[in-house]
Amino acid sequence: MRNLTYGLFVLTAKDSVDNGCIINTCVQVASEPTRLMISCQMGNLTREIIEKTGTFNVSVLTEDVPFETIRHFGMQSGRDVDKFADFAGVERSRNGLLYLTEHVNAMFSCTVKETKNLGSHMMFIGEVTESKVLGKGAPCTYAHYHKAIRPKV
Repeated sequence: MRNLTYGLFVLTAKDSVDNGCIINTCVQVASEPTRLMISCQMGNLTREIIEKTGTFNVSVLTEDVPFETIRHFGMQSGRDVDKFADFAGVERSRNGLLYLTEHVNAMFSCTVKETKNLGSHMMFIGEVTESKVLGKGAPCTYAHYHKAIRPKV
């Protein structure tokens, strides 16, 4: 499966607190209106918040993203730690959700239009309500993460 092309993204949502996680599935699936499809693991707090609120943001990580950012959002649970308590380099979009401003080249805000339970993951199709180009760095792929960012054991 690692031979398929994936990006790496920070998916954010907000209920009573801001939360975010790493995802590797985000694709444009329609252009008029512009819609993105994302998927999020079923046990993930961010998935629960998106189901409840119907909104999410996606920050497109670049190849210069430090492992610490991926560890911070992808290797600890928002049930145990406030992921944004001391995290710098974020702003709020018009929908009130945070997005990253460092080591990203774009952000997208979405309103959920469709949801599909895929077993291990929940798929959301969201209509883009806001987007910004934030940098010029190359998008980080899952392959680049494994080759150049992930610590070797």
